Amino acid sequence: MMFLIGQGERVVALGEPEQRHCPKCGQLTAFQKQLRYKYGSFDMLFGFAYDKRYQLACLQCNHGWILDARTTERELGRVPIPFHLRYGLCVLAVLAALLGASAMAVNGLL
Repeated sequence: MMFLIGQGERVVALGEPEQRHCPKCGQLTAFQKQLRYKYGSFDMLFGFAYDKRYQLACLQCNHGWILDARTTERELGRVPIPFHLRYGLCVLAVLAALLGASAMAVNGLL
C-alpha cells in the first residue's frame, strides 16, 4: 500500500480585475483580488491549508497589498478553499477514531 504525501501553494483569483495605479510599475494597470494559501495533503484526500492571505496584486509585477481576511471573507460569503483542504485533517482524525473504536468493539475490548 502506498500513501501520497504532498504540499503546495495555490493562488485563487477572486472577482474581476480593476484598474489602479501601481507604485512599482509607475502606470495604471489591472489589479486582481486573490487568495494565496499553502497546503499539505495526505493521500490527496485529507489535507490542511495554512498561511492563508487575501491580497490585491498587480497583474504585471505582482506588487500589491494584503487585505483583511475577515472583511474579505464577509464580502465573498464563503472561503474559496476546497473542502478536502479545509477540513480534511479533521475528517481523517474522525475516521481513524471510528476505525479504532470499531476494531476495539470487534475484539470485545469496548
